[in-house]
Amino acid sequence: MSLVKTNGKRNRTAGNSFEGYCKRLYHEYGYPHVVTTRSESRSRDAKKIDLMNKEEVVNGQLPFATQCKSYARKLDYPALLESIDSNLIKVIMHRFTQKRGTKFYTQGEYAILKLEDFFKLIQK
Repeated sequence: MSLVKTNGKRNRTAGNSFEGYCKRLYHEYGYPHVVTTRSESRSRDAKKIDLMNKEEVVNGQLPFATQCKSYARKLDYPALLESIDSNLIKVIMHRFTQKRGTKFYTQGEYAILKLEDFFKLIQK
C-alpha cells in the first residue's frame, strides 16, 4: 500500500478543508448553524451547494447557496453560478492557490456572485 497521496486525494482534502474554513467564517459572522451539505443533505450536495443550516425547520434556511472551490487555476464563474440549483443568492467562495514545488500556497480568497445579487444584499 502506497503512503503517497495522489493528486485526487490531495485535491479532495484541499476542497473539504476549504469547505470547513468557509463554514467557520459563516459561524464568525453570525450564522452559527452552518454545516457542510456532505454531512447534512445528500440532495442539497447534489445541487452543487456546499453549505447549509443544520435543522432548517428549527434554524431557518441559510439565505445563500454557497459553493466552495479551492483551485490553482481560474474558474468559469458564470458556468459555476449557473450549475447551482437554487433560487437563493448564489455565491462561489474561491481560494485561489499557486503551486510552488510540491506545495500549494493561497494567493487570494474571493466571494463571487452576480451583480444583481450583490445589490440585493446591500439594498436599504
